[in-house]
Amino acid sequence: MAAARSHRHDPLVEILLTPTTGLPVRPDPVDEAPVPLGSPPARMSSPMARTRGAILAGAGRAVSVSGTQISMTQIAAAAGVAKATLYNHFRTRDDVLAALLLVEVDQLIRQVGHLELTDALLQAALAISEHPMLEALGGEDTALLAVFARVDVRSPGWRQAAEAVAAVLNRAGRRGAPTVLRWLASFITGPADLEDIRSDVSILVAGLPPVTA
Repeated sequence: MAAARSHRHDPLVEILLTPTTGLPVRPDPVDEAPVPLGSPPARMSSPMARTRGAILAGAGRAVSVSGTQISMTQIAAAAGVAKATLYNHFRTRDDVLAALLLVEVDQLIRQVGHLELTDALLQAALAISEHPMLEALGGEDTALLAVFARVDVRSPGWRQAAEAVAAVLNRAGRRGAPTVLRWLASFITGPADLEDIRSDVSILVAGLPPVTA
């Protein structure tokens, strides 16, 4: 069983020292129906999509147990599909992991993207701190965690996160998406408990500048 990641009491200490790469994202506001916390993913529309979803769910279980150094054989076994079926969807393990990361980001956005700013930040930071896959990686692959924590909005996962953060900030009349992204990224390598996160959120939100006309 992977060792737990060490807890840090104040993730705000490092956020201004971590560069954010890529161009800022300024999406137009999007009106979406709220998705309750813990809601299951939308129903898959085709057998191919359902199989892909099963593969990614199995990959998530495999990573939680064994970390990212899993084989395609392990992924197929965890997903309950034949290796030939797995290769019909993904050519390599890295392709599986990249798709899995996007699924995890999308799920987190669905859970918190409709919330008020303070609650969204609190729930997102807590979900990252308690994420089982990150917990597993923290015991065996801290180098990969550091890669995940490098904010680069040119990558699909971080771009998706940046758009969601910008939308939540826009609704609240605030700006400062790069700062928020660095703050959230800090919990990938240094998880915190609820009370520490709550204290940080109040400080972070108070320091976010208002949107100017």
